[in-house]
Amino acid sequence: MIKKILKGMGITLLVIICLFVILAVWTSFKASGYKETAIPYLTPALTEISKWDAQTLKSYMTPTSIEGVSDDDLSKIVRAFSKLGDLKELGEYQFINVSTKAVTGDGSGNFVTYKIPASFENGEAQITVTLKEEGESFSIYHFNINSMAMIE
Repeated sequence: MIKKILKGMGITLLVIICLFVILAVWTSFKASGYKETAIPYLTPALTEISKWDAQTLKSYMTPTSIEGVSDDDLSKIVRAFSKLGDLKELGEYQFINVSTKAVTGDGSGNFVTYKIPASFENGEAQITVTLKEEGESFSIYHFNINSMAMIE
């Protein structure tokens, strides 16, 4: 009886380990597919956006992601980001996920998310960017910066 229980627990543990290995391999496979395309797009885009010009940010964003944001609100957001100062260095890009969304309108497509640690003149920050794949290139679908330097 105890042998059956231990055998069942062992099999369950083995299945869980296999699922984690498959998940790790799948994530690595997906990340490597975008390493050659998304990161070369992101580096110059983040450098340009970090000059803190609202129109520059708008030019990199997808129309869907900024359709509900007025120019005045976008300027306020960029002004808040500008408290970080000049971009000094981008850290190692961390692949988060890739997803496919199917919705009505212009919001459908493949989306890739990265987290990037960054050093700015006035402090450290964590940038989260979701890119929308558009043919051979990308547009920024979601852009977020977390930093204590913006609060101070």
